[in-house]
Amino acid sequence: MVCTNHTTLRQASRLTTLTRALTTFHYHAYTIWLFPYSNLKDTLLPSTAFALSTSLSASTFALPPLPGTEILSRLLIAVSWTWLAILMFCLHNQHRPSSVLEDATNKPWRPIPAGRITIPQTDALLAAAYPLWLAVSWHLGAIRPCIVLTVLTVYYNELGGSEQGGLARNALNAAGFGCFFAGALQTLLGAQHDVYTPQAIAWLAMVCLVIFSTIHTQDFRDEEGDSLRGRVTVISTLGDAISRWLAVVAAGFWSVFIPVTLGLGGAVLGLCCGMAGLLVFHLLRGLWRRTVERDVLAYKMWCAWFVSVLMSPCLERVLQGRGLGVR
Repeated sequence: MVCTNHTTLRQASRLTTLTRALTTFHYHAYTIWLFPYSNLKDTLLPSTAFALSTSLSASTFALPPLPGTEILSRLLIAVSWTWLAILMFCLHNQHRPSSVLEDATNKPWRPIPAGRITIPQTDALLAAAYPLWLAVSWHLGAIRPCIVLTVLTVYYNELGGSEQGGLARNALNAAGFGCFFAGALQTLLGAQHDVYTPQAIAWLAMVCLVIFSTIHTQDFRDEEGDSLRGRVTVISTLGDAISRWLAVVAAGFWSVFIPVTLGLGGAVLGLCCGMAGLLVFHLLRGLWRRTVERDVLAYKMWCAWFVSVLMSPCLERVLQGRGLGVR
Protein backbone atom coordinates (compact mmCIF):
# COMPACT_ATOMS: atom_id res chain seq x y z
CA MET A 1 0.00 0.00 0.00
CA VAL A 2 2.83 2.39 0.91
CA CYS A 3 4.66 1.48 -2.29
CA THR A 4 1.54 2.17 -4.32
CA ASN A 5 1.13 5.57 -2.68
CA HIS A 6 4.75 6.49 -3.43
CA THR A 7 4.31 5.43 -7.06
CA THR A 8 1.14 7.51 -7.36
CA LEU A 9 2.88 10.54 -5.86
CA ARG A 10 5.81 10.20 -8.26
CA GLN A 11 3.46 9.95 -11.23
CA ALA A 12 1.51 12.97 -10.04
CA SER A 13 4.75 14.91 -9.59
CA ARG A 14 5.91 14.01 -13.11
CA LEU A 15 2.54 15.00 -14.54
CA THR A 16 2.70 18.34 -12.73
CA THR A 17 6.23 18.96 -14.00
CA LEU A 18 5.21 18.07 -17.56
CA THR A 19 2.15 20.31 -17.36
CA ARG A 20 4.23 23.23 -16.13
CA ALA A 21 6.81 22.66 -18.87
CA LEU A 22 4.11 22.59 -21.56
CA THR A 23 2.47 25.70 -20.12
CA THR A 24 5.80 27.53 -20.08
CA PHE A 25 6.60 26.40 -23.62
CA HIS A 26 3.19 27.53 -24.86
CA TYR A 27 3.59 30.91 -23.16
CA HIS A 28 6.97 31.63 -24.73
CA ALA A 29 6.00 30.21 -28.14
CA TYR A 30 2.90 32.40 -28.19
CA THR A 31 4.99 35.41 -27.17
CA ILE A 32 7.32 34.84 -30.13
CA TRP A 33 4.30 34.32 -32.41
CA LEU A 34 2.87 37.70 -31.38
CA PHE A 35 5.95 39.63 -32.55
CA PRO A 36 5.28 39.14 -36.30
CA TYR A 37 1.54 38.48 -36.00
CA SER A 38 0.35 41.79 -37.45
CA ASN A 39 2.67 41.34 -40.44
CA LEU A 40 1.29 38.00 -41.55
CA LYS A 41 -1.38 39.45 -43.83
CA ASP A 42 0.68 42.31 -45.26
CA THR A 43 4.10 40.66 -45.58
CA LEU A 44 3.91 36.86 -45.28
CA LEU A 45 0.85 36.51 -47.51
CA PRO A 46 2.11 38.81 -50.31
CA SER A 47 5.60 37.24 -50.18
CA THR A 48 4.10 33.78 -50.53
CA ALA A 49 1.80 34.96 -53.32
CA PHE A 50 4.72 36.52 -55.20
CA ALA A 51 6.88 33.42 -54.89
CA LEU A 52 4.07 31.06 -55.91
CA SER A 53 2.82 33.15 -58.81
CA THR A 54 6.31 33.82 -60.16
CA SER A 55 7.52 30.22 -59.87
CA LEU A 56 4.31 28.78 -61.36
CA SER A 57 4.64 31.24 -64.27
CA ALA A 58 8.26 30.28 -64.87
CA SER A 59 8.34 30.80 -68.64
CA THR A 60 7.11 34.39 -68.27
CA PHE A 61 10.15 35.27 -66.17
CA ALA A 62 12.75 32.91 -67.73
CA LEU A 63 12.92 30.81 -64.57
CA PRO A 64 13.45 27.04 -64.36
CA PRO A 65 10.07 25.38 -65.12
CA LEU A 66 9.67 23.06 -62.15
CA PRO A 67 6.60 20.83 -61.82
CA GLY A 68 3.79 22.38 -59.81
CA THR A 69 3.88 19.47 -57.37
CA GLU A 70 7.56 20.10 -56.63
CA ILE A 71 6.93 23.79 -56.07
CA LEU A 72 4.01 23.10 -53.73
CA SER A 73 6.09 20.55 -51.81
CA ARG A 74 8.59 23.32 -50.99
CA LEU A 75 5.96 25.86 -50.03
CA LEU A 76 6.37 25.29 -46.28
CA ILE A 77 10.12 25.92 -46.61
CA ALA A 78 9.51 29.28 -48.29
CA VAL A 79 6.83 30.25 -45.77
CA SER A 80 9.11 29.30 -42.86
CA TRP A 81 12.03 31.36 -44.20
CA THR A 82 9.77 34.35 -44.78
CA TRP A 83 8.26 34.06 -41.30
CA LEU A 84 11.74 33.95 -39.76
CA ALA A 85 12.74 37.01 -41.80
CA ILE A 86 9.66 38.87 -40.58
CA LEU A 87 10.41 37.85 -36.99
CA MET A 88 13.91 39.29 -37.23
CA PHE A 89 12.54 42.57 -38.55
CA CYS A 90 9.86 42.74 -35.85
CA LEU A 91 12.31 42.07 -33.03
CA HIS A 92 14.35 45.05 -34.23
CA ASN A 93 11.22 47.11 -34.82
CA GLN A 94 9.53 46.54 -31.45
CA HIS A 95 12.31 46.58 -28.86
CA ARG A 96 13.05 50.30 -28.62
CA PRO A 97 11.32 52.45 -25.95
CA SER A 98 9.80 54.71 -28.62
CA SER A 99 8.37 51.66 -30.39
CA VAL A 100 6.88 50.36 -27.15
CA LEU A 101 5.23 53.75 -26.58
CA GLU A 102 3.73 53.69 -30.06
CA ASP A 103 2.57 50.08 -29.72
CA ALA A 104 0.93 50.85 -26.39
CA THR A 105 -1.45 53.06 -28.39
CA ASN A 106 -1.75 51.26 -31.72
CA LYS A 107 -1.13 47.60 -30.83
CA PRO A 108 -1.22 47.09 -27.03
CA TRP A 109 -1.39 43.31 -27.45
CA ARG A 110 2.19 43.13 -28.75
CA PRO A 111 4.53 41.23 -26.40
CA ILE A 112 6.46 44.13 -24.83
CA PRO A 113 3.59 46.58 -24.10
CA ALA A 114 1.46 43.61 -23.00
CA GLY A 115 4.10 42.72 -20.39
CA ARG A 116 4.83 39.25 -21.77
CA ILE A 117 8.54 40.02 -22.29
CA THR A 118 10.93 42.82 -21.37
CA ILE A 119 13.16 44.87 -23.65
CA PRO A 120 16.39 43.21 -22.35
CA GLN A 121 14.83 39.77 -22.89
CA THR A 122 13.86 40.79 -26.42
CA ASP A 123 17.44 41.91 -27.06
CA ALA A 124 18.68 38.52 -25.87
CA LEU A 125 16.18 36.74 -28.12
CA LEU A 126 17.33 38.84 -31.07
CA ALA A 127 20.98 38.00 -30.43
CA ALA A 128 20.16 34.30 -30.13
CA ALA A 129 18.07 34.31 -33.33
CA TYR A 130 20.75 35.79 -35.58
CA PRO A 131 22.91 32.63 -35.94
CA LEU A 132 19.79 30.63 -36.84
CA TRP A 133 18.64 33.28 -39.32
CA LEU A 134 22.01 33.40 -41.09
CA ALA A 135 22.52 29.62 -41.10
CA VAL A 136 19.06 28.89 -42.49
CA SER A 137 19.43 31.57 -45.18
CA TRP A 138 22.83 30.22 -46.22
CA HIS A 139 21.55 26.65 -46.38
CA LEU A 140 18.51 27.60 -48.48
CA GLY A 141 20.46 29.82 -50.88
CA ALA A 142 18.83 33.03 -49.68
CA ILE A 143 21.90 34.60 -48.09
CA ARG A 144 21.87 37.61 -50.46
CA PRO A 145 18.36 38.82 -49.58
CA CYS A 146 19.13 37.91 -45.96
CA ILE A 147 22.17 40.20 -45.81
CA VAL A 148 20.51 43.08 -47.67
CA LEU A 149 17.39 42.79 -45.52
CA THR A 150 19.51 42.76 -42.36
CA VAL A 151 21.29 45.97 -43.40
CA LEU A 152 17.97 47.64 -44.26
CA THR A 153 16.41 46.43 -41.01
CA VAL A 154 19.22 47.79 -38.85
CA TYR A 155 19.21 51.11 -40.69
CA TYR A 156 15.42 51.43 -40.58
CA ASN A 157 14.97 50.50 -36.93
CA GLU A 158 18.25 51.20 -35.15
CA LEU A 159 19.83 54.08 -37.08
CA GLY A 160 16.80 56.29 -37.63
CA GLY A 161 15.95 55.30 -41.19
CA SER A 162 12.23 55.25 -40.42
CA GLU A 163 12.44 58.87 -39.24
CA GLN A 164 13.92 60.29 -42.45
CA GLY A 165 10.60 61.36 -43.93
CA GLY A 166 7.60 59.84 -45.64
CA LEU A 167 9.07 59.15 -49.08
CA ALA A 168 12.30 57.75 -47.62
CA ARG A 169 10.24 55.49 -45.38
CA ASN A 170 8.21 54.29 -48.37
CA ALA A 171 11.43 53.60 -50.29
CA LEU A 172 12.89 51.58 -47.42
CA ASN A 173 9.65 49.62 -47.14
CA ALA A 174 9.75 48.87 -50.86
CA ALA A 175 13.37 47.70 -50.67
CA GLY A 176 12.60 45.54 -47.65
CA PHE A 177 9.63 43.93 -49.37
CA GLY A 178 11.86 43.24 -52.34
CA CYS A 179 14.14 41.22 -50.07
CA PHE A 180 11.22 39.29 -48.59
CA PHE A 181 9.96 38.49 -52.09
CA ALA A 182 13.36 37.52 -53.50
CA GLY A 183 14.10 35.28 -50.52
CA ALA A 184 10.70 33.61 -50.68
CA LEU A 185 11.17 32.91 -54.41
CA GLN A 186 14.69 31.57 -53.93
CA THR A 187 13.71 29.23 -51.10
CA LEU A 188 10.68 28.04 -53.05
CA LEU A 189 12.66 27.14 -56.18
CA GLY A 190 15.72 25.86 -54.32
CA ALA A 191 19.31 26.98 -53.80
CA GLN A 192 20.49 25.32 -57.02
CA HIS A 193 18.41 27.62 -59.23
CA ASP A 194 19.16 31.20 -60.28
CA VAL A 195 16.10 33.39 -59.68
CA TYR A 196 17.77 36.64 -60.75
CA THR A 197 16.96 36.60 -64.44
CA PRO A 198 16.45 39.98 -66.17
CA GLN A 199 12.73 39.27 -66.51
CA ALA A 200 12.35 38.29 -62.85
CA ILE A 201 14.32 41.34 -61.72
CA ALA A 202 12.10 43.61 -63.83
CA TRP A 203 9.00 42.01 -62.30
CA LEU A 204 10.41 42.43 -58.80
CA ALA A 205 11.27 46.07 -59.53
CA MET A 206 7.70 46.72 -60.70
CA VAL A 207 6.32 45.19 -57.52
CA CYS A 208 8.65 47.32 -55.41
CA LEU A 209 7.39 50.44 -57.19
CA VAL A 210 3.83 49.40 -56.38
CA ILE A 211 4.80 49.24 -52.72
CA PHE A 212 6.67 52.55 -52.82
CA SER A 213 3.64 54.38 -54.20
CA THR A 214 0.93 52.76 -52.05
CA ILE A 215 2.40 51.41 -48.80
CA HIS A 216 1.50 54.56 -46.88
CA THR A 217 -2.03 53.13 -46.86
CA GLN A 218 -0.91 51.36 -43.69
CA ASP A 219 -0.22 54.68 -41.94
CA PHE A 220 -3.82 55.94 -41.90
CA ARG A 221 -4.74 53.45 -39.16
CA ASP A 222 -1.58 54.22 -37.12
CA GLU A 223 -1.57 58.01 -37.33
CA GLU A 224 -2.25 58.54 -33.62
CA GLY A 225 0.70 56.40 -32.58
CA ASP A 226 2.92 57.95 -35.25
CA SER A 227 2.06 61.41 -33.89
CA LEU A 228 2.97 60.38 -30.34
CA ARG A 229 6.31 59.14 -31.62
CA GLY A 230 6.89 62.22 -33.76
CA ARG A 231 7.35 60.12 -36.89
CA VAL A 232 7.20 61.91 -40.23
CA THR A 233 5.06 60.02 -42.73
CA VAL A 234 3.61 60.72 -46.17
CA ILE A 235 0.35 61.60 -44.41
CA SER A 236 1.90 64.08 -41.99
CA THR A 237 3.84 65.65 -44.87
CA LEU A 238 1.19 65.84 -47.59
CA GLY A 239 -1.97 65.74 -45.52
CA ASP A 240 -4.69 63.11 -45.25
CA ALA A 241 -6.65 63.97 -48.40
CA ILE A 242 -3.67 64.22 -50.77
CA SER A 243 -2.19 61.00 -49.35
CA ARG A 244 -5.45 59.15 -49.99
CA TRP A 245 -5.69 60.44 -53.55
CA LEU A 246 -2.04 59.51 -54.14
CA ALA A 247 -2.79 55.91 -53.16
CA VAL A 248 -5.97 55.92 -55.25
CA VAL A 249 -4.20 57.12 -58.41
CA ALA A 250 -1.28 54.74 -57.90
CA ALA A 251 -3.55 51.73 -57.34
CA GLY A 252 -5.51 52.53 -60.49
CA PHE A 253 -2.35 53.02 -62.53
CA TRP A 254 -0.67 49.79 -61.45
CA SER A 255 -3.86 47.77 -61.89
CA VAL A 256 -3.74 48.65 -65.59
CA PHE A 257 0.01 49.01 -66.19
CA ILE A 258 1.11 45.63 -64.83
CA PRO A 259 -1.41 43.43 -66.72
CA VAL A 260 -0.78 45.38 -69.94
CA THR A 261 3.02 45.25 -69.55
CA LEU A 262 2.95 41.50 -68.88
CA GLY A 263 0.58 40.91 -71.78
CA LEU A 264 -2.19 39.52 -69.61
CA GLY A 265 -5.76 39.09 -70.78
CA GLY A 266 -8.85 41.16 -70.16
CA ALA A 267 -10.16 38.90 -67.39
CA VAL A 268 -7.05 39.41 -65.25
CA LEU A 269 -7.05 43.12 -66.05
CA GLY A 270 -10.68 43.29 -64.95
CA LEU A 271 -9.92 41.44 -61.71
CA CYS A 272 -7.06 43.78 -60.81
CA CYS A 273 -9.16 46.84 -61.62
CA GLY A 274 -12.11 45.46 -59.67
CA MET A 275 -9.97 44.90 -56.59
CA ALA A 276 -8.52 48.38 -57.05
CA GLY A 277 -12.06 49.75 -57.16
CA LEU A 278 -12.82 48.22 -53.76
CA LEU A 279 -9.62 49.71 -52.36
CA VAL A 280 -10.47 53.11 -53.81
CA PHE A 281 -13.92 53.01 -52.24
CA HIS A 282 -12.55 52.24 -48.78
CA LEU A 283 -9.84 54.90 -49.08
CA LEU A 284 -12.10 57.68 -50.30
CA ARG A 285 -14.91 57.16 -47.84
CA GLY A 286 -12.41 58.22 -45.18
CA LEU A 287 -12.54 61.70 -46.72
CA TRP A 288 -16.04 62.41 -45.43
CA ARG A 289 -16.06 60.30 -42.28
CA ARG A 290 -12.83 58.96 -40.94
CA THR A 291 -12.58 56.27 -38.25
CA VAL A 292 -9.79 53.92 -37.22
CA GLU A 293 -12.02 50.97 -38.11
CA ARG A 294 -12.45 52.27 -41.65
CA ASP A 295 -8.72 52.84 -42.03
CA VAL A 296 -7.99 49.32 -40.77
CA LEU A 297 -10.44 47.93 -43.34
CA ALA A 298 -8.89 50.07 -46.07
CA TYR A 299 -5.48 48.57 -45.31
CA LYS A 300 -6.93 45.06 -45.42
CA MET A 301 -8.33 45.92 -48.84
CA TRP A 302 -4.87 47.12 -49.86
CA CYS A 303 -3.48 43.71 -48.91
CA ALA A 304 -6.19 41.93 -50.93
CA TRP A 305 -5.64 44.17 -53.96
CA PHE A 306 -1.87 43.77 -53.77
CA VAL A 307 -2.14 39.98 -53.63
CA SER A 308 -4.41 40.04 -56.69
CA VAL A 309 -1.75 42.02 -58.59
CA LEU A 310 0.98 39.62 -57.48
CA MET A 311 -1.06 36.58 -58.52
CA SER A 312 -1.99 38.03 -61.92
CA PRO A 313 0.68 36.16 -63.98
CA CYS A 314 -0.35 32.85 -62.46
CA LEU A 315 -4.06 33.57 -62.89
CA GLU A 316 -3.48 34.34 -66.56
CA ARG A 317 -1.94 30.91 -67.12
CA VAL A 318 -4.85 29.25 -65.35
CA LEU A 319 -7.43 31.11 -67.43
CA GLN A 320 -5.55 30.36 -70.65
CA GLY A 321 -5.19 26.68 -69.73
CA ARG A 322 -1.43 26.74 -70.24
CA GLY A 323 -0.57 24.84 -67.07
CA LEU A 324 1.50 25.84 -64.09
CA GLY A 325 5.25 25.37 -63.91
CA VAL A 326 5.30 22.09 -65.85
CA ARG A 327 8.47 21.02 -67.62
